[in-house]
Amino acid sequence: MKALKVLSTVLVVSVVATSAVACTSKEDPAPAATGSSSASPTGSAKPAREKLDLKWFVGSSAMANANLPSADKDFVRKVIEEKFNVSLKIDYMNFSADYTSKMNVILTSGDYPDMFIAQGTDSQKYATDGLLADQSTFVTPQTMPNYFKYWITQDEINNYQLKGIKHSRSPVPFQRNTYASFFIRKDWLDKLGLQMPKSYEELLAAMKAFTEKDPDGNGKKDTYGMSAAAGGGRIPFDFPQWIQNGLVADFRVEGNTFIESQTDPKVQNVIQGIVDMMKDGIVDPDWYVNKAPQHMDKAAQGKVGVMWSGDPSFGYDTVSNSVQARTKALDPKADWQPIFPFANAPYGWKAGTPGGTGPFVFAKSVAEKSPEKIKRSVEILDWLAGEEGYILTHYGQEGKHYKREGNKITIDPDAIDKDIVKQGDWLNVWRFFTTLDEPAVLKLDVVDPRLSDRDRAIKKFVEAIPKHKGEPVTLAPPEGTNIGDFRKEMSRLQAQAIFEDKTGSVWPKYREELMTKYSGGKIFQGYVDQINVVLPADKKLQPWK
Repeated sequence: MKALKVLSTVLVVSVVATSAVACTSKEDPAPAATGSSSASPTGSAKPAREKLDLKWFVGSSAMANANLPSADKDFVRKVIEEKFNVSLKIDYMNFSADYTSKMNVILTSGDYPDMFIAQGTDSQKYATDGLLADQSTFVTPQTMPNYFKYWITQDEINNYQLKGIKHSRSPVPFQRNTYASFFIRKDWLDKLGLQMPKSYEELLAAMKAFTEKDPDGNGKKDTYGMSAAAGGGRIPFDFPQWIQNGLVADFRVEGNTFIESQTDPKVQNVIQGIVDMMKDGIVDPDWYVNKAPQHMDKAAQGKVGVMWSGDPSFGYDTVSNSVQARTKALDPKADWQPIFPFANAPYGWKAGTPGGTGPFVFAKSVAEKSPEKIKRSVEILDWLAGEEGYILTHYGQEGKHYKREGNKITIDPDAIDKDIVKQGDWLNVWRFFTTLDEPAVLKLDVVDPRLSDRDRAIKKFVEAIPKHKGEPVTLAPPEGTNIGDFRKEMSRLQAQAIFEDKTGSVWPKYREELMTKYSGGKIFQGYVDQINVVLPADKKLQPWK
């Protein structure tokens, strides 16, 4: 865990003007010199209010290599502390099993943060254990106008709650679209005289060639077809066997059938396919113990030839920390290109609900003893969700890291690289609330002059990959069930099938155990029931089986 605490000079400031009005009544003011070190808070002056010491614990999937800079270089902290009259201690970690373990230690100690981000299933357990505060009066369209105006609807908040529990969780803004794709070393294909794979079989053949035919020409058998990072947990969706068997994302609705990908009967084929890959030696032998971004590092080091990524910039030449750029620094001929080797088989999805998004939550004891700390935290979160906070945490300081003309933001890549990326890529910490890259939501047009024609072609390719539509409501486990415990047992049995049984044939037996002994049938029938509530009579789903 990383921690940093800085005390700021006490200034009399006001909250963002828009926090005092309903989200539909007024547009956000366009701030001048957004986020500059000399910027003063916008809005009318208000009487001085008590300075608060706030303590947050936050995480995301983009913090693996992020480190906050010293106080004099952290312009985001400076603006927050001055604008909201707080001293903020922020602890942060990348989302992982270690994040859950650390969070559990903190909650067990009773030394609760004033606000914290929980991983999706973890938050469900905290709620059912009675640790979380009722947010009904803290998180509203009046207290968080930007959050409700741009990112989350009241219906989504309502549908996100667990049955029988009041408003205990609020999802962080989530990406509505997805940009996942397989990427392949085209330069390796060219060297071996192979074409871009157009089918699952051709993809496996390319992986096998990358393992056996020395694609990097160093005379050693030290490359693999692909890598992944399970972190000792679930089988990641990086493996092409998922898509080959029509299993995409956690859930989806197909016709009148609810599909739960990770426990579907066809997981037998996924497990067998992975066992076969391991037997053939075409997958990185450390895939199960790798923790993100270790698998990406191996790709950048020229050790693997096929990767799955949810970020199209994986293949960009002009993004300094992309896998393509890092690989090319070692091998000038490196050429990672996106591929779609599954004709008529979508492997992306459009999120229509927060789903498993990690929420921001507050401990019940903090709400009882220090409600003003929650209120102040909510103000800051809403500022992060608005134009000023979003621009500052994504693009830096105006006039230094970008230029603005109306709603057009033209970034300065060299300045960003020098002050942010090479100083610990530290804005990724402050983006914990808006990790998504969707400036269009705020009606911003962001121009990145770095993007080459090659990069734009990659972006266009990935955006065009067919996508499934997500489930219509946020799904919550029925009362008396625990999806976290279920997933833990599911992961254990799948790993047992792969590493001990070494066959997918045992999956039907393990699946039956999960559906009965570990309440999987009850959980997923509950999901079907929740979806059926919002479907017309002629579109109702079949009972779970």
